[in-house]
Amino acid sequence: MKPDQNKEILTHYDYIINAISTIKSYNEGYITNFFLGEVRCNLLISKKLLYIICYEKCIFVLHEDHDFFHLYFICSNEKALANSLSELINNYIEYTFVTDIIGTELYIHKIAGIFFQTGFIMYTTLYRMSRIKNFDEPQIIDVKINNALPIHAEQIFNIFEKYFDKYSEQIPLLEEITQFINNNNVMVINEQQKVLAFVIFEIKGMTSYLRYWFVLPEYRDKKLGSVLLRSFFHESRYTKRQIFWVLASNENAIIRYKHYGFEAETMLDQVMIKSNNDCKRL
Repeated sequence: MKPDQNKEILTHYDYIINAISTIKSYNEGYITNFFLGEVRCNLLISKKLLYIICYEKCIFVLHEDHDFFHLYFICSNEKALANSLSELINNYIEYTFVTDIIGTELYIHKIAGIFFQTGFIMYTTLYRMSRIKNFDEPQIIDVKINNALPIHAEQIFNIFEKYFDKYSEQIPLLEEITQFINNNNVMVINEQQKVLAFVIFEIKGMTSYLRYWFVLPEYRDKKLGSVLLRSFFHESRYTKRQIFWVLASNENAIIRYKHYGFEAETMLDQVMIKSNNDCKRL
């Protein structure tokens, strides 16, 4: 996919900040699903993977990913979103777009209706789950857990490419995985050089975010996932809250999370897709 005369490559993060200020200056409201942080934006900008399209009172940021675009909107109100989205889809009808609508069920119902009108369909839903930590977590030592090394980055990236859903699970770039490793935010269980399971997390202030948690299918009867999750709890022992997102269809995982004291919040992520191909998730 190549940029054209109407779709500009983003060259600096300040462009987005200025765009947000412009939209807010209309004093007509503010709706957005743009949640990319500055660090990730700058990485995507350096790789020429972010584009911006400007309409009246509405700005779209496109993140090129595999063979589709993540679609982010920054708009002054719902009417501006509806008008601009319709024009965008008509101008780029050959593209596959995926958008995440994040909020309460009532908010999602309103915004999703606008996307339905332009041909988007529901792809999947994620719940945000969290727990308030009020006790110390013992570290489990019956299975050896290591901090991931830079040599593990490509192997972990290949696992993402093979097992994760590219539309809904926000697959990180190889550079992002390497940065997580350099920050000691990746723990692995490995057998010689082979990564069998990993967990990726971040701690910000008093909140710990479980970003990714995975065990190779052929090793899922060995309780490696449970050991890794408890190790994540141990690393998060000085935080007050742990948060992660889980696919609503993953009922077994939700049951396991509840066992560890997690509860679903009212915050949802409705993933929608507009494509000429059959991309409907089962």
